[in-house]
Amino acid sequence: MRAKFEYLAPTSLDEVCALLQEHEGDAKLLAGGTALVMWLRMGLLSPGYVIDLENVPGLDGITYDPADGLRIGAGVKHRDLELCPEVREHYPLLQETFYKVAQPRIRLMATVGGNLSHGDPMTDPGASFMALDAEVTLRSSRGERTVSVEDFFVDYYETALEPDEILTSIHVPPPAGPAWSHIKFTPRSEEDFATVGVAVTLTGTSSRCDDARIALNSVGPTIFRARAAEDVLRGRDLSPARIEEAGAAAADASDPIEDVRGSSDYKRDLTAVFVHRALEQAAARLG
Repeated sequence: MRAKFEYLAPTSLDEVCALLQEHEGDAKLLAGGTALVMWLRMGLLSPGYVIDLENVPGLDGITYDPADGLRIGAGVKHRDLELCPEVREHYPLLQETFYKVAQPRIRLMATVGGNLSHGDPMTDPGASFMALDAEVTLRSSRGERTVSVEDFFVDYYETALEPDEILTSIHVPPPAGPAWSHIKFTPRSEEDFATVGVAVTLTGTSSRCDDARIALNSVGPTIFRARAAEDVLRGRDLSPARIEEAGAAAADASDPIEDVRGSSDYKRDLTAVFVHRALEQAAARLG
């Protein structure tokens, strides 16, 4: 049976925050709708109120400043971020990631903020934002706060968002020239969720790693950084043996579930393989 709810269409962020506070715990935000509408139809959610963000200004901008970095409104569509010239030039990891999300019809509707707020551990953008040390701005009637993307993902479909908060923007620091890679394995089609997704940034030289960030999706209850794998590389050489060791450490840190995409052991093996490949790609870009 489909859920019945009251539809609300605010025209300002202040009004959104007031409605979230008034209906705390019983309201859901509607942006692109690619996830929410499906969950409503399946009966997995039954909110009393759906708050449409379509007429709320200030959520759809993309700005880049060399000193400040990239600022992305939560309402920006995946396709707009994918095609943004500044993103393509300065943040190719993001361009590559968003190009690989589902297919163009989905990317024309899905919003960046909605994707992150959904907290789905199998989606790709969160891992790439995490590898770039991004943070999100959360707003409520009580004020604003910023949270790193790494801390934003808490557990399976659970984020740091409080019931009366809305994610308004994403900030990515100025690029410091990191080498990067994004790689994922989809078993059935390119539109499918990844069995394993890997986002990597490296700084250093072709033979030595000064710093590393390795973020994984689809192989745990949430998107996460493989810190033990990063420690294998940081301040050390980027030899084939070191890269293989890092892949093994990332696999050990994973906690995949068994589902139609494969067994837990199979996914751990894939994690080692794809982290290895991603690191090789990133290391080649250092050169």
